Amino acid sequence: MRSQAPPPGPMQTLVFLDLEATGLPFSQPKITELCLLAVHRCALESAPAPQRPPAAPAPPRVVDKLSLCVAPGKACSPAASEITGLSTATLAAHGRQRFDADLAHLLRAFLRRQPQPWCLVAHNGDRYDFPLLRAELAALGLAGALDGGFCVDSIAALKALEQPALAPGPRKSYSLGNVYARLYGQAPPDSHTAEGDVLALLGVCQWRPRALLRWVDAHARPFSAVEPMYGATAPPAPAAAASALLGRARHAGPGLGASILPPGKGPGASPREGLLAPLSLLALLTVALAVLYGLSQGSPEQ
Repeated sequence: MRSQAPPPGPMQTLVFLDLEATGLPFSQPKITELCLLAVHRCALESAPAPQRPPAAPAPPRVVDKLSLCVAPGKACSPAASEITGLSTATLAAHGRQRFDADLAHLLRAFLRRQPQPWCLVAHNGDRYDFPLLRAELAALGLAGALDGGFCVDSIAALKALEQPALAPGPRKSYSLGNVYARLYGQAPPDSHTAEGDVLALLGVCQWRPRALLRWVDAHARPFSAVEPMYGATAPPAPAAAASALLGRARHAGPGLGASILPPGKGPGASPREGLLAPLSLLALLTVALAVLYGLSQGSPEQ
């Protein structure tokens, strides 16, 4: 059971995170770009008072940044390519590498360099960035690579921070671009690039930094509690075993192998034999499944 324990004291490092990917969650997307920007809490605690009229603040001077483009290994959806400016062909032409164990270890090393405990902050992170990152790590057998850290969704944080100032009226949008424009009167630069969105998110979180830190300290949850967005599903055991049985038979000697290979594939086969071939395979598969089912339902040893 994954830990739901509260954070061990104040978060020392906020790591602003953004991922670009091949598409929406239902398409089992793969990461095409990622950016992490690590900021110590003292940089936010000592932030200057907000200006009037509000202006987008400059990032803190002391930050650690990791920004990478990644070959996804699958096609980007046209919509994703139009939004992010990245395509599978473009990433391949630039020699980008897949999300592999080296990248997972790089992320872990980057986060271990930060003052502990650290907390990932991503806009819509609970629904997209965190589950997608967990899925990529799990696909490598490294689902626990970032365990020990924490995470929060900045949408939840901003809704909580804006709530006291809300007046009756139309429902507000909490897309990153709309929040940024609402606070600073302009669109964020370089939207839908991982680094551009991370900087915009940092700017939004610098609006009320001390209140943000208090909210993060109270609501951060373990990254290990995040469920992967998707995972590989193995075929049921009997079907998988039957497939293996058929595979072994096809590679067996003349006796068994000849009886399984479709007659219609051999030289001089009659039309009738070709029609019967699929039925022969179906019958064999049915028998194999029945045998396996019988074995699985057999009585236990005395």
